[in-house]
Amino acid sequence: MNILVAIKPVVDPDRPVCFAEGDVCGHGVGPWSSPGGTSLGVATLLNPFDEVALEAAIRFREAGVASQVTVVTVGPPVWEEHLRTALAMGADRALRVEADAGLEPLSVAKCLAAAARHEEADLLLTGRQGVDADHGQTGVMTAALLGWGQLTCATRIDLQTGEVWVVRETKEGAERWAVPLPAVITVDWCLNGIQEDGGPRYASLPNIMKARRKPLERFSPDHWGLPLTPRLHCLAVQPPAIRPPGRALQSVEALGEVLCRAVGRL
Repeated sequence: MNILVAIKPVVDPDRPVCFAEGDVCGHGVGPWSSPGGTSLGVATLLNPFDEVALEAAIRFREAGVASQVTVVTVGPPVWEEHLRTALAMGADRALRVEADAGLEPLSVAKCLAAAARHEEADLLLTGRQGVDADHGQTGVMTAALLGWGQLTCATRIDLQTGEVWVVRETKEGAERWAVPLPAVITVDWCLNGIQEDGGPRYASLPNIMKARRKPLERFSPDHWGLPLTPRLHCLAVQPPAIRPPGRALQSVEALGEVLCRAVGRL
């Protein structure tokens, strides 16, 4: 079984986002922003959901269920360092589709679908969403373009002969589904108990050195004849309005009076 894992570098969520004076569409907040894009800062780590998907794929290969794990990203040359990190974690091969960082989800999905066909993948894994834009659309769009079955927000994946069993959590409880291969699965944070086992593995220094000798391929969207003309146009990106500071009350009675007045205005 050939597993393809889609990854994306994202802004470190622990870093504050700084907006430039008069900034429009994120142009002044990140070196990878492009017209129509909303990149907010410098991507410094792999999207955590994608990292969980990669760890699951590597464990499937180590268990003998999968024969190969390939990682793919759609972005600029600087993202290749993150592909090397994925190779150091244990991926066998990597490929990058050459594109700007500000592509909308549909354009990324077109590139991933073309990569899945090129790799003859049996299973495409990716995170349920990126922690930067939080679109949560790319995985399902890719499945639609491929004509494959898909399941989202998977908390458990079991690979069987010719199909994959998936458990996903909903507000009503846990659902268990079976979907024939090939398929697209987007994974949740708690997939297959990986976080309880210590989380995704670290890329050790020896493996980082070995990763530089592993194959990394590059493809242009023109190679597959992909039209990536944007359909969405960002009008503006700006920080939220500053809310007024709260008031410190001296007693429970004072709090009661404030709440009563607030209820009276409803």
